[in-house]
Amino acid sequence: MITNQNQFDKTVDVLVVGSGCGGLTAALTANISNGSKVLVIEKSNLIGGTSATSGGVIWIPNNHHAEQAGAVDSTKEAKDYLRATIPDDEFNEPMIDSYLENGPKMVKFMEDHTDVSYTSLEHYPDYFQDAPGVKLGNRALEPSPVSADTLEDDVDNLHPSGPQTILFGRYGVNFEESHAFTTQSPGWLKLFLKIFFQYWLDIPWRIKRKRSRRLAFGAASVARLITSAKKRNIPIWRSAELKEYLIENNKVVGALIIKDGQILRIRTTRGVIVASGGFGQNQSMREEYLPKPTNADWGCEPKTNTGDPIKAAEAIGAQLKFMDKAWWVTTVKAPDEEFPRLSEVEKSMPGNYTVNKSGKRFANESQNYLTFMLEVLKKQKQGESFTPMYMVFDSNHRKNYPVGPLMPGKFFPDPLVKFVHKNWFNNDFITRASSIEELATKTGINPEGLINTIDRVNNFSETGKDLDFQRGDNERDRFSGDHSLINPCLGPVNQAPYYAMRIDPGEFATCGGMVINRFGQVMNRDNEPIDGLYASGNCTPALLTTYPGPGATIGPAMTYGYIAAKHLTGSNKI
Repeated sequence: MITNQNQFDKTVDVLVVGSGCGGLTAALTANISNGSKVLVIEKSNLIGGTSATSGGVIWIPNNHHAEQAGAVDSTKEAKDYLRATIPDDEFNEPMIDSYLENGPKMVKFMEDHTDVSYTSLEHYPDYFQDAPGVKLGNRALEPSPVSADTLEDDVDNLHPSGPQTILFGRYGVNFEESHAFTTQSPGWLKLFLKIFFQYWLDIPWRIKRKRSRRLAFGAASVARLITSAKKRNIPIWRSAELKEYLIENNKVVGALIIKDGQILRIRTTRGVIVASGGFGQNQSMREEYLPKPTNADWGCEPKTNTGDPIKAAEAIGAQLKFMDKAWWVTTVKAPDEEFPRLSEVEKSMPGNYTVNKSGKRFANESQNYLTFMLEVLKKQKQGESFTPMYMVFDSNHRKNYPVGPLMPGKFFPDPLVKFVHKNWFNNDFITRASSIEELATKTGINPEGLINTIDRVNNFSETGKDLDFQRGDNERDRFSGDHSLINPCLGPVNQAPYYAMRIDPGEFATCGGMVINRFGQVMNRDNEPIDGLYASGNCTPALLTTYPGPGATIGPAMTYGYIAAKHLTGSNKI
């Protein structure tokens, strides 16, 4: 209980915990809406959190960019689609209604009042193509690339991009460019050379930094939010960790934090908005909540995502939900890379098949990554082992397509890879063999199971029809495939040498936490709002639990950051 205001080291109107897209959206909305004095704290010494490592795409149905492009969409169609794709017991109608209503408003508000800028992904389809209300594009918005110059002295404070979002660890490319390179669509080489020379001719920048001056994906989104916050004099305190919420008369009136080793008490006149991400880097919380086996090393979250604000909220009576859920995805960790990367697009390419230790396929590899992993978890409960799994492919696939960090062999042949990355071909990360049987022996995969699987997929590649899992039968599957083939997702594995790359059952974030209502208020165990405490993003229960389209986590995070700030500041009119 706090009774003496002199006990506080600083007073602001709104305290925001977390510097990802959800937190910075909340901070900017609160400040712009009514001039609230806002402070953002970030546990890491870098800004951006999981958002900075992501693709930065947001899934916002019925947005104004889609309307301007002439696309036909509606809130009703989006709701019909979500109702058909989210299980009944996970379909939170008031929350979804609020999201669908406010998502387009959030995008328009941010673009009108900040440096935030999006472009519509016209051809990026929703993930469940058989559902009513589904669309083939325009619901996903990508942050427009931006120069790192705009960050000024904060350029080195931006969290590094995820390895899968920056080409060769250097080149900042947007989604459409990345998709063109991956699928080698017409004009891709000319486009690559343009980006290549832009980087290498930028000598003043290149001397100082490895990363391109051009920021794209999640880095662009966060950078635009940072510059907007700086223009409005919103401070972002780095290395500032929330330890507990401060309560006065049953209301959250601030927080106790540790900044640079110093204990500080921050008072708020309106309240606290938590957008701190999940708990994926907290092994003890993983063991307590997530399906086993579980390992923090398989996850792609920043190391500071340890769930402290969630536990602190639970200590003051907050209701928690979906703590066993995560944004599951297979991950691949190269021996000389600091962070795992998502393994997604390559699983749609022809001639690349995922098997477990039994040597068997178990799901459609080309479907969205969350649904694929839900199949893994289901079968894992039935006693099958998926730690590790392997992507299996042949020399033809190796020559033409990327696999994880392994670029196409026609540009980066094995001898060059072995020279640059001496420990990649180690039979634990990448295995190479002259036959399928030898490949199985080296990796510990069941030889009979793998041989039978390869024989079967080779037959499928001839007919263009996957009789086991219907891979390539819908537009979502085919989006990242090779459209020169009858079935863009099917190809043979029949040319030596053969390869296997280890992948693990990981996640890019957990998505369980503090239950919130349609206004973003954190709810207690009696299902009543905790006065003065709001939350958004991956520290709250997932809203779109089945991941209906690209950007289905950042979209709700930003929307509910916006909603929370509007409600907290009493400025609900937009």
